[in-house]
Amino acid sequence: MTGNRAVACIEPGKVEVQTIDHPELVLKDGPGVNPANVGRTCEHGVILEVVSTDICGSGQHMVRGRTTAPAGLVLGHEITGEVVETGREVEFIKVGDLCSVPFTIACGRCRMCEEGHTGVCLNVNPDRPGSAYGYVDMGGWVGGQAECVMVPYADWNLLKFPDRDQAMEKIRDLTMRSDIFPACRTSARRSTRPASRPAGTARTPRRRPPRCSTRSWR
Repeated sequence: MTGNRAVACIEPGKVEVQTIDHPELVLKDGPGVNPANVGRTCEHGVILEVVSTDICGSGQHMVRGRTTAPAGLVLGHEITGEVVETGREVEFIKVGDLCSVPFTIACGRCRMCEEGHTGVCLNVNPDRPGSAYGYVDMGGWVGGQAECVMVPYADWNLLKFPDRDQAMEKIRDLTMRSDIFPACRTSARRSTRPASRPAGTARTPRRRPPRCSTRSWR
């Protein structure tokens, strides 16, 4: 396979469908790819054929020119797809599996991942902790508004749906599991306020909820 149709941000207010290279288990040079990531092999990854994907509101920041997104950046970080190829190091995910892809990219091995802070993984973005698909300054991982996409660290990142037929019946709902549902859950948890206290009493320090990531839903 040589072609892969994908939605790319061209300039503020303009996106278009382009034909890009079919993904391989290596990070290639392209719009937004950090030079330190070019040539990075991903035998721990898989190639997904995208079944469904959502458009996130945060992607509008790039489309509307509010960021430094380079021309040609392929968008999309809310992905559900079928595995069509696996790397040599992938153990638990198999070809044919239907999987949800968390919007953040994490290795599952660094200190931050081990502590549950997968949104600020130390091993996926040379610029700063944390990474995501198809987003500006996030390491250059190609987005999922495409026919196919490469997902690294598949055993850690992917959520396999155990019953494919059942999942496909609810695919529109399950697609939101990659970002929208976890984001809403996190917002609801963090918006919780303690009950009002009697006048003149001291405020009890409120413990901040732990950072929530899609990984914690598995």
